[in-house]
Formats: sequence, C-alpha cells, structure tokens
Amino acid sequence: MTHLSPIAVRHRRRNWIAFFGDYVFFGIGLTFASVTTTLPAFAAALTDNKVLIGAVSAAWTGGWLLPQLFAARYLSDRPRKYPIMFWGQLFTRPIIALFVIWLLLVGTRFPSVTLAFFFVTMLVFSAADAVVALAWFDLLGKSMAPEARGRMIGIGQVVTGLGALGAGALVKVLLGPNGPAFPLNYAIIFGLGSLMFTISQVACILIVEPPESVAAVRTSLRDYLPQLVGLLRSDAAFNRVTLARLTAGLGSLASAFYVLYATSELHLPPAAIGLFAGAATIGSALAGVVLGPVASRYGSHRVAQISAWSQVAVPVLALLFHFGLFGAASSTLYPLLFLLLGLFEGSLMLGFTNYVLEIAPPGQRPTYIGLTNTLTGLLVVMPLLGGWILEHGSYPLLFGLAAAGTSLSALLCLRLPPPPRPSVEVALPVDSSHHVLPAA
Repeated sequence: MTHLSPIAVRHRRRNWIAFFGDYVFFGIGLTFASVTTTLPAFAAALTDNKVLIGAVSAAWTGGWLLPQLFAARYLSDRPRKYPIMFWGQLFTRPIIALFVIWLLLVGTRFPSVTLAFFFVTMLVFSAADAVVALAWFDLLGKSMAPEARGRMIGIGQVVTGLGALGAGALVKVLLGPNGPAFPLNYAIIFGLGSLMFTISQVACILIVEPPESVAAVRTSLRDYLPQLVGLLRSDAAFNRVTLARLTAGLGSLASAFYVLYATSELHLPPAAIGLFAGAATIGSALAGVVLGPVASRYGSHRVAQISAWSQVAVPVLALLFHFGLFGAASSTLYPLLFLLLGLFEGSLMLGFTNYVLEIAPPGQRPTYIGLTNTLTGLLVVMPLLGGWILEHGSYPLLFGLAAAGTSLSALLCLRLPPPPRPSVEVALPVDSSHHVLPAA
C-alpha cells in the first residue's frame, strides 16, 4: 500500500465525500425525472401517440450517450477536467427549472408547444451533461482505487435508495387524487428534481483533481475515428463489454412502456406511478447492498453478470403478467417489475462503467467511456421502434423482443474476463492549489 501524506489522506477523504454527495443527490433527482416513470407519464398526459411517448426515452438517453465520443476527443488533451465538469454543470442544472417555470406560467394551454419544449429541455440537458459526465468519470477514475470506488458507489446506491423512497412516496401523493391538478403536479415533481441536481453540484465543489499525464496534442478527427476502430479490435475485454452494453440496450424497446401497460392494460391508477418509482429505487438500493460488496471483493465483471440476468427478468415478468399467470394479484405484484429494472439500472455504474474504468489505461478513460457510451447511444431508436411495434403489433411482441435482446447480453457478460486490479491505492497530490476553482 502506498504511503500517503496527511494532506493526501485529507484530499482522498474529501473526494470520497464529494463524489458520494453528488452521486446521492443526483440519483434522488433522477427519481423525480425518471425516464421509466415520470417522464413518459408526463408525455402520455399530453399525447396518446406511442412513438412520441417512446421518444421521451430516446431524447433523454440518446442526448446523453451519442455526443460522448466527440466530447472524449475534446477532453483528450486537457490536463484538468474539473473546470469543464463544474462550468458545464452550471449550464445544465438550470435548464429543467426553466421548463418548470413554463409549466407554472403557461400550463397546457398550448399542449403541442409544451410537448416540444419538454423534448428540447431533455435534449439540451442530457447533451450538455454528456460532456460533464465524461469529465466526472475521468475524475472518479483517477481519484479513487477500484475498491474504494466500488464501496462509494455501493453505499451511495443504498443512501440514494432510501432518499428516493421518500421521493417516490411524494410522487405518489402528487399524482394521486388528492394531489395538485395537472400540470402543477408535474411542475412540482420536476422542480424537486432540479433542486436535487443543484445540490449535487454543490457537492462537486469539494473535488480535488489529481494530476495525470495526457496526450500532448489532440488527435485530428481524420485520425481519431480509425484509432477508435483499432481500439475495439485490439482490446478484447473492451470489445466484449461494449457488445454486452449494446445488446443490453435492446431492453429499452419496452422500458418506456411498462408504466403505460400498467395504466392502460392493467388499469392501475396514475398514483401507482409513485409506487413504481419507489420500487425502482428499492431495486437500486438493493444493487448497492448486494452488489456493492461483490464489486469490491470479486470485481465489476461479476456485477455485470448478475445484473444482466435481472434485466432479462423484466420483460419475461411482463409477459407473465400479460398472460394472466398472477391473476388477481397482478396489481400487487407488478411493482416487482420496476424493482428488477431498478436493480439493473442501479448496477450500471457498479458493473459496466466501473469495468470500463478499470480496463482503460491512464489518460484514456474519456475515450473508453465515450466510445462505449456513444455506441450504446446508437440504440436510441429502440424506444421509438418500441412505440412503432405497439402501434402495429402488440405488447407480447414488444416484451418478447426485449427478452431476446437482454438474454443475449446476459450470455455475453458470462465471458467477461476479470479486470486488472492495481496493488496500490491511488495517491492524491499534496499540492492544495487544486482546491481552487479555476476561471471559466
């Protein structure tokens, strides 16, 4: 174990608190702005077009994933990532608050305009946050050893789950029969999400960035893309985990429609959306409790393997509900589907992302994360395709295709090799000047 000076130890603790606070409050914010519950439910209140409802997930997920490949090139020769992360957060965090103001002042007097503004809000927030996230991942990767990172994420999942349980209960009240009328109820929900995102940024002020060598010159765009192809060909572990992520993305065919199925086919009340959000956060907390120790002790590849099968269970359960296997107990048991969905989504950082951070060479984390996320973002059309399938097909067809795709991902995860584990802990710099917030 590397000997650390008192200042380095203090920096290490400070970083742990900073990343933990950001992780927890951002996670609670995502309960209020959930791509599987509140966001598609809000869109469904404005339109009954299934493709547009599916586009909610496409806009949010695609806006966050697709730009990361080019953001990685932009970050490749930047010795410090903290200024990019922090000032980017200052740009992204207020955007949702602007939409909340729109809902409060305009409401739904112009539903088409409100829906369009809703999509623009999600696209701008997620696309700008793509750059922020890449810088954040690089900071996380070089500030913590894998074991410490796994513990932080695991404990963070548990605390986030506890906080999100309260958030889910609040969503249930706000969308219930005694809650505010539409759209005031959603204005409050999204406003609370924006508040949580803002608090998460406050935690990031504490981050101390360790120095690390980077490329002296940014690779030209002409040479950049061939290098990425070569990276996929030469790094077998990276190739395999990226392919597993791609096939896991086929589960998003149905992810935006589980809540719609509950209200339209099982005839559950809108207030049940809060229950679903709570179940998803319990699943996310379980990921921290159960899989956090797995990541620290056995490696992130084991987390990916376990969580992949929980994703398979989601569309399989949906099929069982559709064919009446659970009978009158369907309304009581349906939240189990969201619990498993939350377990998988809560394991993405512990499993897939942590695995990529561990196999990426120093200085190349943004490229590795950006490439795998952008390739995964190519599946942004899946929710749109899912909406088209519903328009022209059926729920069983949709759930069956999602089950097939996620099963392939689970099988690929079984062949992930263990990532290399360093024998020493990350040593942070002694120079306290890294505390100072740089100019924009």
